[in-house]
Amino acid sequence: METSKMQKSDAVAFLKAHSHGSLATVSVEGTPRVRTLYYACDDALSVYFLTLANTRKVNDIHSNPHAAFVVTDLEGNQTLQIEGVFEEITDTATFGPVLSDLTARLFPKGEPSAPITHMDSAMPLLFKLVPTWVRFGDFSEAYGSNEVFSNVEQ
Repeated sequence: METSKMQKSDAVAFLKAHSHGSLATVSVEGTPRVRTLYYACDDALSVYFLTLANTRKVNDIHSNPHAAFVVTDLEGNQTLQIEGVFEEITDTATFGPVLSDLTARLFPKGEPSAPITHMDSAMPLLFKLVPTWVRFGDFSEAYGSNEVFSNVEQ
């Protein structure tokens, strides 16, 4: 049973302090798939990421827009877990600012590095995972699920 609550602003700060997480989707055939990716986020805890149109991620999202995303801080023994529904972003007013944040994360030293340097020339797409459920886990000092897990109010 989860009884404690985490402030949304703390959850946003946690997301913004990290650059990558693990995205779980389900294929058309029902096979679970997970992959690590770079992301950006907004103050509503929505997570944005770029991918190429010819990837399995895109096929999964188009067949079932429900997904889960986890960011882990191994040093702090903390996680932020998000479940939500994907939207494809085509509006350039949204795309521009998110792309700037993602570019900073993908080019931390100002030059392209993996995974960008290993991608083909397929069309890039921007997706937004809109959260329906968010939970923070702090395994650093607490014991028991009532102390470890905190629901984040939407």
